[in-house]
Amino acid sequence: MYRSVTLALCFVYLLVVGGVSYTQVVRAVKQEAEQKIQDVASRLEIQLDKYRTLPRVLVLHPAISELLANPVEDNVRSVNRLLSTYNQSLSSDAVYLMSREGVTLAASNWQQSDSFVGSNYGFRPYFQQAVNGDEGSYFALGTVSRKRGYYFSFPVRRDSDITGVLVVKVALSVIEEYNAEANAPFIVTDDHGAVFYSSHPEWNYTSLVALPNAVKAEIIHQRQYGTGSLLKLTDKTALQDVLIAESLTLEYKNKLRTYLIAEKTLPEVGWHLIVLTPIIKVYVLVTSILFGALVLFILVALLSMIWRRNNIAQRQLAAVNEQLEHRVEQRTAQLQETNTTLMDTIDIQRETEQRLKETQNELIQAGKLALLGEMSASINHELNQPLTAMLTYSETLKLMITRGKTEGIGETTDEIIALIRKMATMVAQYKLFARKSAGKIGPVLVADTLSASLSILETKISKMAAEVHIQPYDTTLLVLAEAVPLEQVLVNLLNNALQAQEAVSQPRIDISVTDKKANAVIAVKDCGQGFSEEQLQKVFEPFYTTKGKGLGLGLTISQRIMASFGGAIAATNHPQGGAVFTLILPIKQEPEV
Repeated sequence: MYRSVTLALCFVYLLVVGGVSYTQVVRAVKQEAEQKIQDVASRLEIQLDKYRTLPRVLVLHPAISELLANPVEDNVRSVNRLLSTYNQSLSSDAVYLMSREGVTLAASNWQQSDSFVGSNYGFRPYFQQAVNGDEGSYFALGTVSRKRGYYFSFPVRRDSDITGVLVVKVALSVIEEYNAEANAPFIVTDDHGAVFYSSHPEWNYTSLVALPNAVKAEIIHQRQYGTGSLLKLTDKTALQDVLIAESLTLEYKNKLRTYLIAEKTLPEVGWHLIVLTPIIKVYVLVTSILFGALVLFILVALLSMIWRRNNIAQRQLAAVNEQLEHRVEQRTAQLQETNTTLMDTIDIQRETEQRLKETQNELIQAGKLALLGEMSASINHELNQPLTAMLTYSETLKLMITRGKTEGIGETTDEIIALIRKMATMVAQYKLFARKSAGKIGPVLVADTLSASLSILETKISKMAAEVHIQPYDTTLLVLAEAVPLEQVLVNLLNNALQAQEAVSQPRIDISVTDKKANAVIAVKDCGQGFSEEQLQKVFEPFYTTKGKGLGLGLTISQRIMASFGGAIAATNHPQGGAVFTLILPIKQEPEV
């Protein structure tokens, strides 16, 4: 009787666990696939938006209109080079210019064997859209290059007439670079259901549903997918029936396989991104869960049987053990109380350590921001110069446009762009310096850190006409540290060295990097007044400063940062005058062969 009840309970238990686990596993697998496909869709939308408006800007170059008006060899050569420059700058697949008849007059790949020059693409929808005055976009397989690409086009106008079409072809690396699992294929279809990309190559240029004859004829006429067969993979007649289904059965390597579907629609381009997860994966996971549940049930049943036998024995010995159990309970309660108190103490200690670590990290970040505050005047001066130049160039550009002088507009615009990039580089340097560290110690190249630190202080060094002398050293030297905090320490020492020489007529900073077997030693020397003996004793104390400004935390923070690397920092006076700060850092050792 007991065994029959146990077997019945086991059957019901496994039935419930199997049903619940199947539902949960299916949901988890689909959510994982949807997350992957959402990531691809987001990056794909960003890439499309990046290139969408570029043709509208590129057609403004006067050489484009000049070639369409006068297609002589010199103009063709000039535009070929211009389009090649555009293509390299944009990291696109190709940029080319077509006449109103659809013939390619110039292209960025004009020197390649598969050049577009001379080819007629008048049958492509993107050309027809642009020649009718609209922005064009289209996805297709290249008729010459045989590469998939998305085409963006825009009409070239002369007065009110359309004289040609400029096209930018993008390879859409987001799709090509998607790392699909071997048993979880990734496919992309258009709104008709035609598959133009699949991680299983044999599904490329097929269709998930039966395509209407008119649609198939249009695709073939436009050569959108080359000579693809467009064979159907399913018996369904509407793409929507495929997308709303929970699973889909497809033939792969001469075997029918069932997959779970995760789909994301890109309405702007009419694409459907689909990830197919084999249903066998769900069955394997559910089987594993059922096996674990069965093992658990058996263990519980065994424990139950043992408990029943022990319970009988305990009843027989209850009278004898009652007093002993009472004493054990008392002792157990005492131990539990002691253990609880100990655990509370440990938790308090951990919380205190965490708070101390967070406070130290915030103190390091505050020191970095305080140093940036001291450098704010230099930053303002460094950004003010290009801003003033940009204002002058902008006023000149406006005057040239007003007077109708277009020959210098490109050059003036290039100057403005160069100034903007220069400002972006400046801001990026300070932004990188201000960021918080990742908190992970690893190999750091001393040469890169030293170069970045000097770049941040470049304006101040130039303003003071200070000479920075770096003794020759091994530029491949790696130390164990964190790049951002180590950079903060070097910037702080270099800034202190400059401040110590504000009254010196010829300021100079000497930097040396030496290899001491297990450690690297970085020394920064200035030509200032140096320290007194009392100052050397207090220089690393919090809130102690020899300057009339600042919080006096820079060297204290630097000392803590160096200690976190397993290194050290020291301050001394140079025999020839001036202060010397020395950093000692462990070297990244090469593993023994």
